[in-house]
Amino acid sequence: MEITQKLIIGHRGAPGFARENTIDSFEKAMTLGADMIEFDVRRTRDHVLIVYHDGLIQDRPIKDLTYEEISQIARNQGFNISTVEDVLKWSSGKIKVDVELKEEGYEKGILALIARFLIKDQFIITSFNDSSLRIIKDNDPDIKVGLLLGKSKGPFLSGISEFFPMKRCNKAKADFLVAHWNLLRFGFLDRAERNNKPVFVWTVNDEGMIWTLLHDRRIHAIVTDKPDLAVSLRKNYSRKIEKGTGFSP
Repeated sequence: MEITQKLIIGHRGAPGFARENTIDSFEKAMTLGADMIEFDVRRTRDHVLIVYHDGLIQDRPIKDLTYEEISQIARNQGFNISTVEDVLKWSSGKIKVDVELKEEGYEKGILALIARFLIKDQFIITSFNDSSLRIIKDNDPDIKVGLLLGKSKGPFLSGISEFFPMKRCNKAKADFLVAHWNLLRFGFLDRAERNNKPVFVWTVNDEGMIWTLLHDRRIHAIVTDKPDLAVSLRKNYSRKIEKGTGFSP
């Protein structure tokens, strides 16, 4: 059995310890031993790139509000909205980042911003939007990008292109796949391996599932809300491998 060290990626940081998508959350994920932190990017009406997951804040579209308006709403709710620039400044030289583009239209802007703070081995870019990844790769083929899969939650998620994504992956020029854990069926991992596409899995919080994925050579990274649990299990797994003992958590 081939043994590889899986990357542990803090999904929006460490949301069990601090509000998600904040520098406090990212700091905590880093101190817990995560290899990378993931954050979401949206653009305000006045073209500020911010770190925020939802398309709405207080039932109002992010894209229709200015950064100051959004910041005021957030302050009234007891937290601060970080800009992407804030997070890139903080992360530079500290921890690698997974930059998820939630929308289309600001791909060149995010590339220009990242280039001010990070070198290419310090970040990856992921998105559910195939066209965004293609634009990124057309601008700079050396940037590593991943196609996110599993956004829809129907009986078979969003259908055949989720379980058989290679045509989409190639068209988007994606370097790797970021699959929801529910997609890891019907030969998904074997197809990815045959096509030389590393697989990241999101968002895995169950102890047993994390343990299982740590044993699977076809898995490259685990995206989790619980980086503390994942890092602990990875250490336990590594100790068992070194001792040549069994594979129970």
